[in-house]
Amino acid sequence: MKKLRKFSLSPSTLNIYVNCPRCFWFHMVKGAEFKRPEGPTSTLPRGMDNLIKIYFDTYRAKCALPPEIEAEVTGQLIEESLIHRWRNWKTGLQFIDSDGSRLFGALDECLVCDGMYIPVDYKTRGYDLKEDSTSYYILQMSSYNFLLARNGYAVSEHAYLVFYIPSKVSDEGLVHFKIEVKKVETFPLDKVHRTFRQAVELLSLNEPPPKNNGCKFCNWAQKVAHSQESQLHLF
Repeated sequence: MKKLRKFSLSPSTLNIYVNCPRCFWFHMVKGAEFKRPEGPTSTLPRGMDNLIKIYFDTYRAKCALPPEIEAEVTGQLIEESLIHRWRNWKTGLQFIDSDGSRLFGALDECLVCDGMYIPVDYKTRGYDLKEDSTSYYILQMSSYNFLLARNGYAVSEHAYLVFYIPSKVSDEGLVHFKIEVKKVETFPLDKVHRTFRQAVELLSLNEPPPKNNGCKFCNWAQKVAHSQESQLHLF
């Protein structure tokens, strides 16, 4: 039996695998040179994320919930020592499988209710939510549930997403946000583990899987490759 290489995956890389196994293989096996190209990105979401963490921490110190989410969630914010450790990628939750491959993640926030730990993630977006706005994040939140469970914490079958959506700018440049809390049903824990194992096993291939016709990046990359080949034939 062929020995599999050890890989470290995060919820975001698992999302790439589910979205397109071929892109995932290049991302993990070939490294930065073969990753999907990225344009300039705003640092505003990162800054907002840090501010929201500080904001939640002020209510944690009061043993209370922020008033705008109090009626939308069940449970209380977990203790400071735990969340500060879990927010850090280096000290966050991780699961190491029997072959040494690792799944790891960093939580924004976590609630505890009747002994059950419920992951919470903040999201900033520029426009109102659509019907399927939460679907992209289900695997991410399910992965957090899986990590909590594999580290000995009881978990429920749901998680919360807290969306911060700018609504208006008032005097002195004060930006007001509309806040929407969405409860999402998470995948069963065995499904998360199965997805993780399938992703690791795919990475043992010596060549990438076939082109994914549903992937816009795969289609773009193929067109670029054909264009380059055509130009070479001109010389």
